[in-house]
Order: sequence, then C-alpha cells, then structure tokens
Amino acid sequence: MRSTGALVAAAACLALAAAGCASRDGAPSAAQSGSAGTPTLATLAGVTWTLVSLGGEPVPQGTRSPTIAFDGARVAGLGGCNRYTGQVQETAPGTVAIGPIASTKMACPPPAMDVESRFFAILAQATQYRLAGPRLVLSGPAGELAFERATP
Repeated sequence: MRSTGALVAAAACLALAAAGCASRDGAPSAAQSGSAGTPTLATLAGVTWTLVSLGGEPVPQGTRSPTIAFDGARVAGLGGCNRYTGQVQETAPGTVAIGPIASTKMACPPPAMDVESRFFAILAQATQYRLAGPRLVLSGPAGELAFERATP
C-alpha cells in the first residue's frame, strides 16, 4: 500500500507541474519557450496565425487578412490574395531568417494586392520574432507584422 500511495503522490506532482507550464490562451508559456516572450519555432508549429497589424497599421477593412503557419523549416499561409510558402530558419532564440518565398500569382483587386505586397515585403526582411501577450510579432528593417491565433 505504501508504494501505491507514493506513486499516486508522484503522479499528482507531475500533473501539477505540467499544468503550471501550460498557458491559458494556448500560446507557448515562458517555461515552454525558454524565456519570457521568446518562443521557439518548434513551439509555434501547428498553429495558424492571422495578421492583425501590418507595419503598425490595422489590416484594411474589406481585405482578407494574411496568415502564417510554421512547420519545421517551412512557413506557409495566405498573403491576402495568394497562397505562399518558403523556408524559415531559427538562427538563435528570437532570431529568424525567412525566404525565399514562393507564391501563386492570382490577380486580386487593388486593396488586396496592396496588403499582400506590403506583407511580403516585411515578411521577407523579418529577422526577429517574439510573443507579446496573445500576439506573435515578426519584425525587421522593413517593419513589423503582428498576428493573433486564427479562430477555428
């Protein structure tokens, strides 16, 4: 009996420790990412993120918001008009190299094409990433992209 009680107590401790590492909003916690606000690309895998801010401005009304998803050494999503894919490499925690990016070549109305052009220009030059609350932020010399988890 004594060993069963010890085993149950150990299992309870492990369960509590695992629950303490989880984040309520599903975003990687500091314990999962290694430091506060700096996830790893592996912790971002399997999640689709929707753009909410393009170069510091909200995504224009009436356009489709670009998306991004990480899967190992690949990144893919919707640019606002066209689907895209490309390579991604984590060069250090919080530091990334993206590209080259390949996309389909459909023509869309000007607002969507403008959003997509700006999105691809900033994405191609992104060198850093971080979590800022519920947002994933990619930034570099061309500007900043802020994403939120896509709702199912």
